[in-house]
Amino acid sequence: MAESHWLRTAIGVSAAMCLAMGFGRFSYTIMVPLLVQRGVLTEFEAGYVGASNLFGFMIGICITEWLRQYWKITFALKTMIFISVLALVASSYEVGFWWLAFWRGILGITVGVIMVLGLTIVTAVTPSAFRSLATSVIFSGVGFGIFLSGSAIPQLALYGNSIAWQGVSLFGVCAAGLAIWGLHDLEDGRLFFDTHVSNKKFSFSWTMLLLVHACFAIGLVPHTIYWADFIAREAELGVGAAGVHWVLVGVSSFLGPLVAYVLTQQMGTAWALVIVLAILAVGISAPGLGRNTIVLFVSSVIFGAQPGASALIAARARDISDLHVLPVLMRQLIFINGIATAIAGALIPILFDQSESYNLLFWLGGGFMGLGAILSLPWKSFFQSAQS
Repeated sequence: MAESHWLRTAIGVSAAMCLAMGFGRFSYTIMVPLLVQRGVLTEFEAGYVGASNLFGFMIGICITEWLRQYWKITFALKTMIFISVLALVASSYEVGFWWLAFWRGILGITVGVIMVLGLTIVTAVTPSAFRSLATSVIFSGVGFGIFLSGSAIPQLALYGNSIAWQGVSLFGVCAAGLAIWGLHDLEDGRLFFDTHVSNKKFSFSWTMLLLVHACFAIGLVPHTIYWADFIAREAELGVGAAGVHWVLVGVSSFLGPLVAYVLTQQMGTAWALVIVLAILAVGISAPGLGRNTIVLFVSSVIFGAQPGASALIAARARDISDLHVLPVLMRQLIFINGIATAIAGALIPILFDQSESYNLLFWLGGGFMGLGAILSLPWKSFFQSAQS
C-alpha cells in the first residue's frame, strides 16, 4: 500500500466509526426521550440499553486480538461493518427492552473492534507528519454521524420511532459503502506487529495516559446517555430542542478533531490534550450549575468536541510507543476506556435512579474530566526539570 493512500484508509475507518459509533452509539441518545415518552422503555431501562452498548464495547476490545490472530484485519473490519448495519436495522423493530439491549450491545462490540483495528492501521500506515491529522479525520466521522442523527431523528420521529430508526439505518448503509471503499486497497501484508509484549515495562507516560483515558471515558457517560433526555424532559424544552442541541453536538464533534489538530501544531500533543480535557471538564459540569440557554448551548458545543480529545489521545499513544508494539498498546488503551465506560454505564443509571438528580451526574462527569486534565500534564518533564 503506497504511503500516499493513507488518507483513503483514514476516510474508510472514519466512515466505519461514523457507522458504528456515530450512528450505533450516539443516535440512541436522541432516541431516549422518544422511547420513554411513548412507553417503549422506562427511564431505568433506557439507561441500561445505553449501558449495554458500553458493555459491548468492552467485549469488542477483548476479542480484537483473537480476531487479529485468525482473521485478516481487512476481513475483520469489513465483517464488523456489515454486522453494524444489521444491528441498526434490527433496532428499528420495537420488540422490547431485551431486543433493543441486545442489538445495541452488538453495536458496542463492532465499534470496539473497529476502533482498535482502525486506529492501529491508520497510525501505522500514515507518515508521522500527518498522523495527528489522520486520527482527526477518523474521529470527525463520529461527529458527522452525530450531526446527521440530531438533524434527522426529530423530523423522522414525527412519523413514528420505527421510521426514525430506519432513517438512521439508511445513513448507516451509505457510511458502510464509503468504509468499504476506503479499505478496499489495504494490504494486510504491510501490517505485521509484535504481539508478544506482555512483559514489557510500561513507561510513566504510558501509565498516565491509560489513567487519562479512563477518566475521559467516565466523564462522557452522563452526557452520552442522558443529555438529550435532560433537555427534552427535565429542562422541558421538548424533543425538537433536544434535536437542535444534538445537531450542535454533531457539528462540534465534526470540528473538534480538526481544532485539536490545529492545537497540536501550535503547542504539541501533550499540552493540547491538557487544554482540551480542561475545557471539557468545564462544559460537562456547567449544566449542574444552571440551565439557561447559554449554559445549555455551551455544554452541547463543548461536549460535542470530545472526539478531538480522542484523536489527541490516539496521537499521543503513537508518540510515546514504538510501532512494533502499537496494536497491543492501543488495545490496552482502548480496553481501559472500555472498562471505565462499562463501570460508569452500569453505576450511573443506578445513581440517577436513586438520586433523581441530573446535577450530580454532570458534576461527576466534569470532575473526572478535570482529573484527566491534571493527569495528562507532562509530569515527567516537570520531574526531569526539577532534578536538573
